Amino acid sequence: MKRYIFIFFMILSLSYGGEVGIYRPVVKNLPGEYSSVFLSFFLNNFSNVEMYSKKSSYRYTVKPIFSSIGGNYNICLDIYRNNNLTKVLCSSAESGKQLFEKLIYLTKKTGIFRSKKQFRRKQIYLKLLTNSRQFEKKMKVVSHNGDILINYIEAKKFKGQQFPHITAGNGIINIDTVILDSAEASKVLEYLLKGYSFIGILIITVK
Repeated sequence: MKRYIFIFFMILSLSYGGEVGIYRPVVKNLPGEYSSVFLSFFLNNFSNVEMYSKKSSYRYTVKPIFSSIGGNYNICLDIYRNNNLTKVLCSSAESGKQLFEKLIYLTKKTGIFRSKKQFRRKQIYLKLLTNSRQFEKKMKVVSHNGDILINYIEAKKFKGQQFPHITAGNGIINIDTVILDSAEASKVLEYLLKGYSFIGILIITVK
């Protein structure tokens, strides 16, 4: 009898890839590179989630959709159970910092994601390499698509300060706005979705 029970559970484990299958996130009016960053957020932070595969069956499947209108982020999670749409959860965020908070809120609200760890805020600076020489005391950071990654924070010249930071290159400054290309914007987004909060911008002018 025990042998048959063992075989039954073996077959069950082969047919079910995991509890939650996540589709590659759809991004609209956002850099295409963001899709991989959003996918990593789900795969790295929840123990019962894996990339959706047609070869596997799942108790739940989730289709995340991210878009941007007027610089704000819109988030929707389409949740299916046994291939039937059971719930659609949506929210919006004014910036990348709020985007992280709203994602945590929505995933908890679904009731299906099992978090691997507690999310804690960590502070960091953005060191910006740019050809621009003029900048305001406070600036925001956006991608070429206009989504607001970082809302207005203090900006100052880098003078060798030793702060925890990440470096972004190819920055263009337009009055009070830092514009990043898709690759650098994705780097900033990745840190935002790891719970980092940017508290200042350190400017390095390069020739």
